[in-house]
Amino acid sequence: MLLQGNIAIRIKSGKRISAHSFNRSELLIVTRQLATMLKAGLSIVDSLHLVADEHPQPHWQYLLVEIERQISTGEPLSQVLLQHQTIFPMLYCEIIATGELTGLLDESFEQLAIQLEKSIQLYKRIKKALRYPVFLLSVSIIVMLVMLLFVLPKFSDIYRDFDAQLPIFTQYLMDFSDYLQRNWLILLVISLLGYLIYQRYLKLRYRAKIDYWLIKLPLFGKIIQTNCLAQIFQTLSITQQAGIPLLTGLIAAANTAYNSHYQTKINQMISKIEHGHSFSYVLNRQIFFPALCSQLIRSGEESGTLDLMLSRLANYYQEKNQGLTDNLSQAFEPILMLILTLIIGGLILAMYLPILQLGDVIH
Repeated sequence: MLLQGNIAIRIKSGKRISAHSFNRSELLIVTRQLATMLKAGLSIVDSLHLVADEHPQPHWQYLLVEIERQISTGEPLSQVLLQHQTIFPMLYCEIIATGELTGLLDESFEQLAIQLEKSIQLYKRIKKALRYPVFLLSVSIIVMLVMLLFVLPKFSDIYRDFDAQLPIFTQYLMDFSDYLQRNWLILLVISLLGYLIYQRYLKLRYRAKIDYWLIKLPLFGKIIQTNCLAQIFQTLSITQQAGIPLLTGLIAAANTAYNSHYQTKINQMISKIEHGHSFSYVLNRQIFFPALCSQLIRSGEESGTLDLMLSRLANYYQEKNQGLTDNLSQAFEPILMLILTLIIGGLILAMYLPILQLGDVIH
């Protein structure tokens, strides 16, 4: 600023930039913009410069300018992106590296934009479908705690003035309410400690077993399975379309799979393919990959349209996941409404049931 003849009157600290400052929706917009500019004939350096100038977020401006500076010194774009893996996933960098080798960098950015858009849409659909059931469950818990901690104690004070035995149901709830009032802080600390132990220890140590049993869950298991399959085949489809070898694509699919059980299965398939087996053969021997997968993959191997079959599988499981999520949401709404009704109705009944016996006390 001093070299430009400017004097700082006031300096204000901005927001701290971290990996959490960047999200996939913003990455999608940047990727789309770069794909459009590259298709228009601009160089990658000029494209990065224009996107950085027009981007409204300071953290993206800083990052894009830094990438532009490194590329200008002769570093490959894929190697520069690898230095920011928390923002640009490994698959993203590998697709860009392929685009640099083939000279089709614009198509690589276009494929990445399509993959990101499908992934974001799938996540938003699942989040939207589960929003209302989670809201009802939260309301049920809040209503129950408010009535047990604040409403029931008021009634308990009133009923103590009457020399009469309370109904068993009411007495049980009164005792439970007193217990919560006396020990709510201890219960809260135990809950927080249990959550921290699960996140920091149990989830890491027993992740494989937890992920396995999640797939086995009666209602949620199919949703988790179809989501994993859609993600795996989407990753394989985009790597095949980019010209990346199948084994490299499988490694990328294993790295991007959020379920460790599927990561293990993909690594097992990689080992068998390296020993000479075909992709369809190893798929056919995996119980968590339905028969449809091996059938379409075998058809793609024989016809030379493996990328097309992988894309069809990805679309099929995305649609199936959407259907299962919608059905689960519709099934859970009346169940949660019934639970909410029973909780509120039971608590109101427990509070007013002794009033019906007041006549006996008066007489």
